[in-house]
Amino acid sequence: MLEDLHRRYGDQAEFVAVYVREAHPVGGAWPGKFKNEAGAAIHQPTQLAERVDVAAECCKVLEISMPLLVDDVDDRVGRAYSGMPDRLYVIARGGRIAYKSGRGPFGFKPGEMEQSLVMLLLDETSGRAEADVPPEAGGR
Repeated sequence: MLEDLHRRYGDQAEFVAVYVREAHPVGGAWPGKFKNEAGAAIHQPTQLAERVDVAAECCKVLEISMPLLVDDVDDRVGRAYSGMPDRLYVIARGGRIAYKSGRGPFGFKPGEMEQSLVMLLLDETSGRAEADVPPEAGGR
């Protein structure tokens, strides 16, 4: 579904995926639910290079074509955005969060994200979008 949104709106909005901690590592809550192309269960990476390799493997297996960023093993981005196991965001110009989904898998609702993105794009094309003003400086 996200790949469909990326194809549909990629010329109007920038799409980026961020790989955070492995959600299904060996020894985790749902160990080995996902396997790499060789059929091996995935261990939680302890080094950034390992995480980059696992993220690349996930992109290949899940056929993700949008740009992928990889959180460092300190999990700073994952913690800041409550990214585990997955979460969707629409971030408007100026950095305002226009949409934040619930936590996946149950809060992972690409349809809601699409509605928010469409409304944001309509606001921008109609001239109603807020200026690039951060929320703390008086933006929405």
